[in-house]
Amino acid sequence: DFAARNVKKTYLAVTVGNPGKRVVIDKPIGRHPVHRQRMRVVPDPHRKDSSGTSPKDRIKDLSSPTLSKTGRRALSYVDTLSFDGKLSLVQVRIETGRTHQIRVHLQDRRTPIYGDEVYGIADWNKRLAKTHGIERPLLHAFRLEMNHPITGDHMVFEAPMAEDMIEIGKIIWPEGVDQLPRAFAAGKETNES
Repeated sequence: DFAARNVKKTYLAVTVGNPGKRVVIDKPIGRHPVHRQRMRVVPDPHRKDSSGTSPKDRIKDLSSPTLSKTGRRALSYVDTLSFDGKLSLVQVRIETGRTHQIRVHLQDRRTPIYGDEVYGIADWNKRLAKTHGIERPLLHAFRLEMNHPITGDHMVFEAPMAEDMIEIGKIIWPEGVDQLPRAFAAGKETNES
């Protein structure tokens, strides 16, 4: 169902910086050519850098099996709910479900997820650990929508953020408790049909 685009997934994330309002990120994702456990936005081989050289020309041996030359299409819709001048609470809806898609897309936009050891900013992550005792990416699967496979009934499942993320969310967006209460209602999962 997800591959057929019949499932809608919406996430909440805390980012360093402001990714913007109603942003569409449509960039392919593939394995990092050196760090094979990591993913990356695959550069457009036709786009030239500031020196006028295309990535295609910079790579000497395009036939090398270790280079990830192509990626798979990845589409994310990002909307900043609130920005406090340093951090943002953002909503991300994904059309595709690539490995680390949200983390990679936000890093590529230079607004990585706060607490993300792989794709984030080390100094910011250390500050998060020191001041709040949080040592994880502040990324949360908030809403899942789909039609029941047998009855066809529309189903919506929501899960509020964890306490540690609520704490940071309230600092960034104090009004969020009233404007998006289901996300800030810790310990109260909701289902609606």
